[in-house]
Amino acid sequence: MTALTVENIVAGYESGMPIVRDVSFSLDAGEIVTVIGPNGAGKSTLTKAIAGLVPERTGCVLMDGKPITAPAHALAHVGIAFVPQTENVFTRLTIRENLQIGAALLPRARRAGRIDAVLDMFPDLATRPTLAAGRLSGGQRQMLAIARALIAEPRVLLLDEPSAGLSPALVEGVFSSIAAIAAGGVSVALVEQNVAAALRIAHRALVLVEGRVAHDGPADPLRSGKLLARLFLGGTGDDPVT
Repeated sequence: MTALTVENIVAGYESGMPIVRDVSFSLDAGEIVTVIGPNGAGKSTLTKAIAGLVPERTGCVLMDGKPITAPAHALAHVGIAFVPQTENVFTRLTIRENLQIGAALLPRARRAGRIDAVLDMFPDLATRPTLAAGRLSGGQRQMLAIARALIAEPRVLLLDEPSAGLSPALVEGVFSSIAAIAAGGVSVALVEQNVAAALRIAHRALVLVEGRVAHDGPADPLRSGKLLARLFLGGTGDDPVT
């Protein structure tokens, strides 16, 4: 079942200067689609455009085939959660207080139970709920940001560079959590510069080059690196570009 459909998105920050150019793709229930490409290809702009955070945008975003008309701050109510790359937790608040903010969208009777359920998914956070978020490691902050996004039980999770600045060990933990989230039925669109790590958990890859889709297909053929070289690394891979 298709959860999210993006149709002919053109987006940018100034009128007449698009960064994303006529991008279309779909996201099935429980699927991880990683958005990869060279620096400046428009990857983060695409996810922000889907989330309604880019001022200049044309095209359409649909959930279950119906256009989304809600403003960015109300997207959680239609089942979409967006986790930005930076400044994605409240550092002066505790882990539990951060989660309580995410739970404010839920009926009061469901909040405590939902917070406990999400903490069960992230043992590193569950062991110290009263710790200030500012004292967490980079990987733990990313997990907290993702956990808060999951509180309202979104159907679609948009992640912008969740591994940025993390050590390899922390990257593995974050990506394992993302894979588990998708296995639970949540659809994930993942923008990531760590191509190897993203392709290990992705079902499908969307490659952007100069704001346009250069490849949309299964992640497997890209793992060897040959097709990626053909697409945007300047190499001469043997695989045909499809």
